[in-house]
Amino acid sequence: MDKTKGKTIGLLAMVIVVTIYGVSYISRAVISEYLPTVVILVIQMAIMTILFTGYNLITRKNMKVKKKDWGIIILSGLFGTTFFHGFTILGVNAVGATVSSLLFGFAAVFALIMEFVLFHRKKTRMGILGILVSLVGVYILMGVKIGDLMATNFKGYALCFLNIISWVIYCFLTDRISDGYEKTVLLNYQALVGAVTTLPFLFFYQIEPSVLAKPSVFMNLIILGVFNSTIAYFLNIFAIKKIGVLLSNLMMDFLPVVTILTSLVLYRTIPTANQIIGGVIILISVFMLDRDQRNLDAQSPVV
Repeated sequence: MDKTKGKTIGLLAMVIVVTIYGVSYISRAVISEYLPTVVILVIQMAIMTILFTGYNLITRKNMKVKKKDWGIIILSGLFGTTFFHGFTILGVNAVGATVSSLLFGFAAVFALIMEFVLFHRKKTRMGILGILVSLVGVYILMGVKIGDLMATNFKGYALCFLNIISWVIYCFLTDRISDGYEKTVLLNYQALVGAVTTLPFLFFYQIEPSVLAKPSVFMNLIILGVFNSTIAYFLNIFAIKKIGVLLSNLMMDFLPVVTILTSLVLYRTIPTANQIIGGVIILISVFMLDRDQRNLDAQSPVV
């Protein structure tokens, strides 16, 4: 496949991922009113595991894993499912869906730092400027001072940053291992790690069947289990292979835009001028970093 076409498809895949994740922040906020964090996490991981296991068995995928890869697969499962979703739900409970999604804009910054330190990515003016522009967009979108955020709810924002760190580590680990396995097989094992590490905690909570039967709870669990944890995860791995970890995480800066629009539709919350201007600036930063990556690809020797 032509590189340019591949990158375009990768970007489109991330648009779908960001849309699903943006809506999921609202879903987490709704469900958290009825179910404890651990229960939500267990149900989410169970749905993800069942769907990928069923698909892989029906399509007879090769489920064998090399012994040397088990460590990375388990770690990626812990960071990408247990830690990421756990910290995300706790963060949403602490600071709300919109602010939690706003803070995810820092994922690209952390990804860039990791690429500089661990993978010796070439430092370019365009790349660094793109990240700085992205930060400006997130800052304007938030409409508050970072110092005020830390002063009002340090624990909540710390949880949000932990979910960002978990996600970026997951992306790098998955990128490292994904070439050797079918995407659905890798996701199957990652989901299984999430289910196994969270299931024991379920015995400490009592779940009322009537709560699960509520339409708002049931539908939002489907959004989290089927769309967020299954479809979006598959598309995310696909996108990472096409556009890289950094650009895929920069696309996550649009999460608050989706969350704000979802709030507008469901709760008629009108977006502010800051949110609109910030969203436009973030869009500019995505184009800048995409251009930088294309320049780096053009300079790379053809193998």
